[in-house]
Amino acid sequence: MQLRQVFGQDHIKDYFREMVEQDRIPHAMLFLGTPGYGPLPMAAAFAQYLMCEDRQHGDSCGRCNHCHKSAKRIHPDIHYTFPTIGSKVTSADFGGDWRSFIEDNIYGEVFDWFTRIGGENKQGNITKDECQRILKVLSMKTFEGEFKVQIIWMPEFLGKEGNRLLKMIEEPPPNTIFLLVAQHQEEILNTITSRCQLVAFKPLEDNVIEDFLVTNYPSAKAEVLKQIVFLAKGDINIATDLAEEKEGFAANIWLEWLRLAFKGHGVELVNWSDRFNRLDREAQKNFFRYGLHFFREMMMYMLDSKHEILLMENENLAMRKLSNLSNVHAVQKAIALTNDSIYHLERNANSRILMMDCSIRLNKILHNKEAFDNKRMEKQKA
Repeated sequence: MQLRQVFGQDHIKDYFREMVEQDRIPHAMLFLGTPGYGPLPMAAAFAQYLMCEDRQHGDSCGRCNHCHKSAKRIHPDIHYTFPTIGSKVTSADFGGDWRSFIEDNIYGEVFDWFTRIGGENKQGNITKDECQRILKVLSMKTFEGEFKVQIIWMPEFLGKEGNRLLKMIEEPPPNTIFLLVAQHQEEILNTITSRCQLVAFKPLEDNVIEDFLVTNYPSAKAEVLKQIVFLAKGDINIATDLAEEKEGFAANIWLEWLRLAFKGHGVELVNWSDRFNRLDREAQKNFFRYGLHFFREMMMYMLDSKHEILLMENENLAMRKLSNLSNVHAVQKAIALTNDSIYHLERNANSRILMMDCSIRLNKILHNKEAFDNKRMEKQKA
């Protein structure tokens, strides 16, 4: 993968070019950011850039033998480590699955990876055997390139086994580079992070997400793309999920659920929770992401009626009706509830129980007597 193929993050690319040109490459770097921001593709592209024997215009050439092998993930001096399922396995045992996974979506989430290898309901980790394999491989001389590059994807899964790598990370063999690609710094041993130079990945700019969508989904309507860009919040994975779902699916079922939650009929909410539970995990997350967008647009409209509302016609009408029955304080509570639901879903909460709880709590928020009283007072003042 070449640097130019990585979406956005141009400031990081320039930083890498400068360090290579000045021959001041840190022996260990921590690429920190949500997978959808691009830390893994950047690690792969930087490794190829280091290996390339004919760098041109601030990028790898894409034609030499090193580039071809790097792009296929078979370069003997670029080593990948990632979470696996089982106690006596190493990343080498899943090499084929890994190559097909990042070929399909190098921006993929760790849950997507566990699903690929049949471990979505199992505990993944980077094992003791894998750490020993890293030490053994990196103690050897380079096979073909000038550098040896060890990419560790999701070092959060190292746990206490990370202590086995401390000496190697602190004092690696000559021309050995560690690239740790992580999402949650607080879950990595401090003794590891203190030995790495931090490279922080920020959300991608809206124009980058828009270019990605136009390139990959040319038939999508302009107004749909505009809404997806807003919902994605700089994350390519979210943009992809929203673009590939059935048009308007999240919005339609959100409005349906909102009406049921407002009515508060127990049997209907139980049936709805069962239906929600049958959706796949990404559809469930997209449901709440859209809801978060809906409530935020509702709040902006209540604070400024001239605000440009990023909702389709049906959702816009429903939002305006609901805003007449609520106030800003109630919407703030609804936003907090939606945020909490996303948080718990991402941590594999039972979706049926989560949806039932969320429905009951939202019904209480929407029928809060204080909210109605405050709304009447606001109208009287106006």
